[in-house]
Amino acid sequence: MKRTNESDKDPITRFLTNNLGFYTNPFGVQSFLLEDGAFNITAHYPGILLDTGYTMEVCIEDITVAHFSQLTGITTVEQLHFVSPHLLLELYIKGAAILSVLYDNGDCCWELVFHRKDGKVHVKDEDDELSWVARKKLEKPADFINYITNYAKKH
Repeated sequence: MKRTNESDKDPITRFLTNNLGFYTNPFGVQSFLLEDGAFNITAHYPGILLDTGYTMEVCIEDITVAHFSQLTGITTVEQLHFVSPHLLLELYIKGAAILSVLYDNGDCCWELVFHRKDGKVHVKDEDDELSWVARKKLEKPADFINYITNYAKKH
């Protein structure tokens, strides 16, 4: 069995490994390389200020660095420095990323994960292990905020 050594790894994997598996670029985009080799990248939803209690993040989770490079064309550390939240949002629109929306009203906390697939928005409540297709049009940040607020009122 051939062992993978440091020189066999791609530059992004080497960089993240040398930085304890974590890097935040100047645009606030966070990259993680987990011990099992899974790559995650996340950023706050671009261009909006949210009320207290709400968080919106665009994420790509549990892929390889090679798959991330295929999706984006990003293969160098220099390019990783310039990944923007807008790029992750474009990937969400294409169905390659997810949108995580968190609502904490002080008493309870809800998180819904949104994923676009086949022209529909799929919603998942991982805490309750529920998933469904959204019936409402969800495009703007306010749509997602209203959706999770209404969801919280029903639960």
